[in-house]
Amino acid sequence: MCINCGFAGALGAFMTQGLRGGVDRRRFLQASLACAGVASLSGAALAAPAATDRASVIFHNGRVYTLDPGKPWAQAVAVAGDRIVAVGSNAEVLALAGPDTRAVDLAGRMLMPGFVESHIHPFVGGFMTSGVDLQLATGTEAVAAIAAYATAHPTGPVRGFGWRVDMFPPEGPTRAMLDAVLPDRPGFFFAIDGHSLWVNSKALEIAGIDAHTPDPVPGFSVYVRDKSGNPTGYVLETSAVLEVVDAVDPISLDTMTKLLVDWLPKASAAGITSVYDAGVPPIGADQGAILSVYTELEKQDRLPFRVVASYLLKAPPVDAATASTQDLIRRIDTDLVQARILKIIGDGTPEGYTAWLLEPYADKPDSIGSSPFSEAQWTSMILEADRAGLDVHVHACGERTAHVALDAFEAAIAANPPRDRRHTIAHNVLTDDADIARFGRLGVIAQFSANWMSADPDTVEILTERYGPARQSRLYRPKSILAAGGAVTFGTDWPAAGYFSTYKPLDAIQVAVTRQLIGRPDAPVLSPAAERLDLAQAIHAGTLAGARQLRLEDRVGSLEPGKRADLIVLARDLFDVSPHDIASVPVDMTMMNGRFTHGG
Repeated sequence: MCINCGFAGALGAFMTQGLRGGVDRRRFLQASLACAGVASLSGAALAAPAATDRASVIFHNGRVYTLDPGKPWAQAVAVAGDRIVAVGSNAEVLALAGPDTRAVDLAGRMLMPGFVESHIHPFVGGFMTSGVDLQLATGTEAVAAIAAYATAHPTGPVRGFGWRVDMFPPEGPTRAMLDAVLPDRPGFFFAIDGHSLWVNSKALEIAGIDAHTPDPVPGFSVYVRDKSGNPTGYVLETSAVLEVVDAVDPISLDTMTKLLVDWLPKASAAGITSVYDAGVPPIGADQGAILSVYTELEKQDRLPFRVVASYLLKAPPVDAATASTQDLIRRIDTDLVQARILKIIGDGTPEGYTAWLLEPYADKPDSIGSSPFSEAQWTSMILEADRAGLDVHVHACGERTAHVALDAFEAAIAANPPRDRRHTIAHNVLTDDADIARFGRLGVIAQFSANWMSADPDTVEILTERYGPARQSRLYRPKSILAAGGAVTFGTDWPAAGYFSTYKPLDAIQVAVTRQLIGRPDAPVLSPAAERLDLAQAIHAGTLAGARQLRLEDRVGSLEPGKRADLIVLARDLFDVSPHDIASVPVDMTMMNGRFTHGG
């Protein structure tokens, strides 16, 4: 048959989601009726549906890429309410039209599932990227941009985002550089990696940080100091960064809500329909306070994507991590928003020498970086979380972090009862050869920020300095993990980046396919070139694979009857454009839960 009824999908959704409020009896009956209306379809033959079974929206005359392995391509899709009720030929699906059905003529455009961003920071991104944009070429230009911004905004703290370590000497930026243009007002500026901060003397003064202030996580999250022990204005890693930011410009619900709401239309315009929020700043000690903004927007019918969020563990102690995650599970649980993952910041970034490596840094041979946790803590926190049935998501830029996390997952699998695990290791800048096959063998998902995979100045210059040429030539190996039986997902990690910051999934897909900078078809290809994904693999990583990571694959990630109507319309078929034009293809329409959130 050309169209699967999807009754089993509707029944499965009712049985697995209905008990927690995801599908109510009325919606189940509607889905069942809709499925019954198309169950007798065969080829071009069509049974006339009853008036109550009519579609609310029909997309037809297009290139429909379904991500359903049994039927990857179709011409048309019918939506009834918040569900997909039919996928098939124009004739089959148009037969479900009624007098009130909206028919969207795709005119050959591509329709596909909405993007699932499997690692992104909507709140943090809104906060960090407000202020002066420092994605410039040099430190001198950055200082000039800060001075100009301060003149145009003469009151309050000055903040910004986007400077890179290559703008400054190895010891990093200094407060003296900022004091020259910001002598009397506090200023704080996030690096493009999101893990470090550049502040002036006034900001340090307000935060009470001086030569006698202890580092929040010694050896990992620190205030960089000069030979006399005085802080230089360069701040490394989240714990220390938050100490400064919370003192200078405290995070508030009102501010974070406004910044998020301002960004939401941009997310929809990029085709995003589901996100994994990989960590939010707390209000006081409460991470659930900011997450409740999502549920409030959902109540107002203003949330344009579904959210899976996490409890963020950035430093010891670790004993309460599982209980704190379970508390969020109880507090944040609606149809569109759940908080049910333990996120562990396992290390930092290679740019700041805080990524945890197996071998020393090439340009700092007395250091392998570090993790905020001991290996004993790694094992205990993951065993406990796994025993409680939690999914664990690990930030791992250094290959030692991934190795230790895989060891802990392996120990948990051996010690705890069998279950459907969805543990994830994120970023995987460098993966040890011996660990490539372990992702597949252990069922651990490899999450990549594919937009980082270009031969840009960060990966070619800075990471060559950090790793040396041999290791630098083995960065980002998703294809090897796929070939070894592992699963790969994509998330931009916006706002964090190595060279350019983006929240657009099409940017990540293009870079994954080309391993080149966007906008430069003649740019160097990041080695190893054999790690380029084909387009189908890249789209899968940004849709259905991400949905599985978040335990949403029964609802979204592919276009199948019974699933939620999360889909996008692209101006052109991605399979018919040059790989170097993927990122420039407009998203004409975005629909989430059967509601147009962009271009409708």
